[in-house]
Amino acid sequence: PARAADVFTIGPVPVDATGKSAAAAREQARVEGQRQAFQLLLERITLPSDRARVPHLDSSALNNLVQDFAVANERSSAVRYLADLTFRFRADEVRRLLRGAGVPFAETVSKPVVVLPVFLGEGDPVLWDSPNPWRDAWANRRAPAGLVPFVVPTGDLSDLSAVDAGQAVAGDEAAFGRIAQLHGGGDVLVTAARVRGQGVVETITTRYGTGGGPQRLAQTWRAGEGEDETALFARAVEGVAAAVEETWKRENLLHFGQEGTLSVAVPLGSIEDWIAVRDRLAGLAAVRLADLVALNRSE
Repeated sequence: PARAADVFTIGPVPVDATGKSAAAAREQARVEGQRQAFQLLLERITLPSDRARVPHLDSSALNNLVQDFAVANERSSAVRYLADLTFRFRADEVRRLLRGAGVPFAETVSKPVVVLPVFLGEGDPVLWDSPNPWRDAWANRRAPAGLVPFVVPTGDLSDLSAVDAGQAVAGDEAAFGRIAQLHGGGDVLVTAARVRGQGVVETITTRYGTGGGPQRLAQTWRAGEGEDETALFARAVEGVAAAVEETWKRENLLHFGQEGTLSVAVPLGSIEDWIAVRDRLAGLAAVRLADLVALNRSE
């Protein structure tokens, strides 16, 4: 899983700007990319219902939130600038902004979730075999990373021996343990899709491995005007992923209306252990202050 600091890094953000000169175009691209990156950060750590409360920031205020940025694939002409920019935001400043606006946020990264996309056609359910347009749609997903890292297995021999379509649909926990171990994951997401009539896709998604038992979500997707089946499946994938992300965020939101104090005894094997604990505490948004009361060789 990504480190907490990585949550506040957004990129690559493609930019394309024009100006009176190459320098002006470059600066315009940076400003536009910076604003787009901040919006992507808000989408990553806040709920849609809360984003309207985030104050609008001018370019100067946004500059203060950015720690640094990196440039890749840079191309320019006399009046045009194109590049891929990656922005690293100041975590403490972003937290302070959201706390001040009363906007709860989440920055805890989930364990990797192994996705098993099952297609329900006229015959038996399909997982690794072809055609499976639902698995193809998941494999082709290129969305920005969120708080839930999705891992889509390729379906090689080890995957086939770990779990099959019937076991996925039946919720076989032993099979889920095997496929999760293969891909370094913690939880398994079984998402099944079925085409109902013309331009309608139904999905049933269950996340196994989280506390409190399996989490299930049923959704229906209807094709828009001119939208083919491939595009419909791609949109359904984004919708399922967004729903899983939102559920995770709701369970891990940080609210700052109340404060409490916790006394903890930490077993230590060396001074390096204490330094590691101290550094990790400093990186947690929920911890405002940590005082060391006593220290000995063992705790």
